[in-house]
Amino acid sequence: MARGDKKKTIQEKTPALRLTNELTEWLLRKLCNERLFPRRSRWLMSGKIADMVYDFSAEVYFANEIKAVTLKEWGDRHEAITLAIARLLALDVKVNEAVRVLEIDPDEMQYFGTLVNNCKAKLEAWLNSDMKRYGSPPGLIHNEGSGQ
Repeated sequence: MARGDKKKTIQEKTPALRLTNELTEWLLRKLCNERLFPRRSRWLMSGKIADMVYDFSAEVYFANEIKAVTLKEWGDRHEAITLAIARLLALDVKVNEAVRVLEIDPDEMQYFGTLVNNCKAKLEAWLNSDMKRYGSPPGLIHNEGSGQ
Protein backbone atom coordinates (compact mmCIF):
# COMPACT_ATOMS: atom_id res chain seq x y z
CA MET A 1 0.00 0.00 0.00
CA ALA A 2 1.42 3.37 -0.97
CA ARG A 3 1.88 5.95 1.74
CA GLY A 4 -1.04 8.17 0.59
CA ASP A 5 -3.44 5.21 0.29
CA LYS A 6 -3.68 4.73 4.08
CA LYS A 7 -5.04 8.24 4.62
CA LYS A 8 -7.54 7.79 1.81
CA THR A 9 -8.75 4.52 3.34
CA ILE A 10 -9.36 6.17 6.72
CA GLN A 11 -11.22 9.07 5.08
CA GLU A 12 -13.53 6.63 3.29
CA LYS A 13 -14.64 5.02 6.57
CA THR A 14 -17.92 5.86 8.22
CA PRO A 15 -18.01 8.86 10.57
CA ALA A 16 -18.30 6.53 13.59
CA LEU A 17 -15.12 4.69 12.56
CA ARG A 18 -13.21 7.90 11.85
CA LEU A 19 -14.14 9.31 15.27
CA THR A 20 -13.32 6.01 16.96
CA ASN A 21 -9.86 6.11 15.37
CA GLU A 22 -9.36 9.72 16.39
CA LEU A 23 -10.47 9.12 19.99
CA THR A 24 -8.32 5.99 20.33
CA GLU A 25 -5.19 7.58 18.90
CA TRP A 26 -5.61 10.83 20.85
CA LEU A 27 -6.20 9.07 24.16
CA LEU A 28 -3.31 6.63 23.70
CA ARG A 29 -0.98 9.57 23.01
CA LYS A 30 -2.15 11.23 26.23
CA LEU A 31 -1.67 8.00 28.20
CA CYS A 32 1.96 7.88 27.03
CA ASN A 33 2.57 11.40 28.34
CA GLU A 34 4.24 10.82 31.72
CA ARG A 35 3.55 14.40 32.76
CA LEU A 36 -0.18 13.58 32.68
CA PHE A 37 -0.14 9.87 33.52
CA PRO A 38 2.94 9.18 35.65
CA ARG A 39 4.75 5.86 35.36
CA ARG A 40 3.53 4.85 38.83
CA SER A 41 -0.06 4.93 37.54
CA ARG A 42 0.76 2.98 34.38
CA TRP A 43 -0.55 -0.35 35.65
CA LEU A 44 -3.31 1.06 37.83
CA MET A 45 -5.11 3.63 35.73
CA SER A 46 -3.35 4.06 32.41
CA GLY A 47 -3.34 0.34 31.67
CA LYS A 48 -7.03 -0.01 32.51
CA ILE A 49 -7.93 3.02 30.39
CA ALA A 50 -5.88 1.66 27.47
CA ASP A 51 -7.66 -1.69 27.75
CA MET A 52 -11.02 0.08 27.81
CA VAL A 53 -10.28 2.20 24.73
CA TYR A 54 -9.11 -0.91 22.84
CA ASP A 55 -12.31 -2.76 23.82
CA PHE A 56 -14.45 0.18 22.69
CA SER A 57 -12.61 0.44 19.37
CA ALA A 58 -12.85 -3.32 18.76
CA GLU A 59 -16.59 -3.26 19.42
CA VAL A 60 -17.16 -0.47 16.88
CA TYR A 61 -15.11 -2.29 14.25
CA PHE A 62 -16.93 -5.54 15.05
CA ALA A 63 -20.30 -3.80 14.56
CA ASN A 64 -19.09 -2.37 11.26
CA GLU A 65 -18.20 -5.85 9.97
CA ILE A 66 -21.74 -7.17 10.53
CA LYS A 67 -23.54 -6.63 7.24
CA ALA A 68 -27.12 -7.03 8.57
CA VAL A 69 -28.41 -9.14 5.69
CA THR A 70 -30.67 -11.14 8.01
CA LEU A 71 -32.70 -10.09 11.03
CA LYS A 72 -30.33 -12.02 13.30
CA GLU A 73 -27.33 -10.14 11.86
CA TRP A 74 -29.17 -6.85 12.36
CA GLY A 75 -29.84 -7.87 15.97
CA ASP A 76 -26.16 -8.73 16.41
CA ARG A 77 -25.10 -5.36 14.96
CA HIS A 78 -27.59 -3.49 17.13
CA GLU A 79 -26.21 -5.28 20.18
CA ALA A 80 -22.60 -4.50 19.19
CA ILE A 81 -23.32 -0.79 18.64
CA THR A 82 -25.21 -0.60 21.93
CA LEU A 83 -22.33 -2.30 23.72
CA ALA A 84 -19.86 0.10 22.06
CA ILE A 85 -21.85 3.06 23.42
CA ALA A 86 -21.83 1.50 26.90
CA ARG A 87 -18.06 0.92 26.67
CA LEU A 88 -17.57 4.52 25.54
CA LEU A 89 -19.52 5.88 28.51
CA ALA A 90 -17.60 3.62 30.93
CA LEU A 91 -14.34 4.87 29.37
CA ASP A 92 -15.47 8.46 29.90
CA VAL A 93 -16.15 7.75 33.59
CA LYS A 94 -12.73 6.08 34.05
CA VAL A 95 -10.87 8.94 32.33
CA ASN A 96 -12.69 11.52 34.46
CA GLU A 97 -11.81 9.50 37.55
CA ALA A 98 -8.13 9.51 36.51
CA VAL A 99 -8.26 13.28 35.92
CA ARG A 100 -9.50 13.78 39.48
CA VAL A 101 -7.20 11.27 41.18
CA LEU A 102 -4.04 12.24 39.29
CA GLU A 103 -4.96 15.94 39.47
CA ILE A 104 -4.61 16.38 35.73
CA ASP A 105 -5.49 19.84 34.47
CA PRO A 106 -9.00 19.39 33.00
CA ASP A 107 -8.04 21.64 30.08
CA GLU A 108 -5.56 18.94 29.00
CA MET A 109 -8.41 16.48 28.60
CA GLN A 110 -11.15 18.80 27.35
CA TYR A 111 -10.89 17.51 23.78
CA PHE A 112 -11.55 14.00 25.08
CA GLY A 113 -15.02 15.10 26.21
CA THR A 114 -15.70 16.52 22.75
CA LEU A 115 -14.59 13.26 21.13
CA VAL A 116 -16.76 11.18 23.48
CA ASN A 117 -19.83 13.31 22.74
CA ASN A 118 -19.20 13.20 18.99
CA CYS A 119 -18.58 9.43 19.00
CA LYS A 120 -21.72 8.81 21.02
CA ALA A 121 -23.77 10.98 18.65
CA LYS A 122 -22.43 9.15 15.57
CA LEU A 123 -23.05 5.72 17.10
CA GLU A 124 -26.60 6.71 18.07
CA ALA A 125 -27.17 8.09 14.56
CA TRP A 126 -25.94 4.77 13.16
CA LEU A 127 -28.43 2.92 15.37
CA ASN A 128 -31.27 5.25 14.36
CA SER A 129 -30.40 4.89 10.68
CA ASP A 130 -30.44 1.10 10.99
CA MET A 131 -33.73 1.22 12.91
CA LYS A 132 -35.31 3.22 10.07
CA ARG A 133 -33.86 0.86 7.49
CA TYR A 134 -34.53 -2.51 9.18
CA GLY A 135 -37.05 -1.80 11.93
CA SER A 136 -36.61 -3.09 15.48
CA PRO A 137 -34.06 -5.88 15.80
CA PRO A 138 -35.30 -9.24 17.09
CA GLY A 139 -35.32 -9.48 20.86
CA LEU A 140 -35.48 -5.71 21.41
CA ILE A 141 -37.90 -4.84 24.19
CA HIS A 142 -40.13 -2.29 22.55
CA ASN A 143 -43.37 -0.73 23.76
CA GLU A 144 -45.70 -0.59 20.77
CA GLY A 145 -48.15 2.29 20.88
CA SER A 146 -46.70 3.86 24.02
CA GLY A 147 -45.10 6.70 22.10
CA GLN A 148 -41.59 5.47 22.92
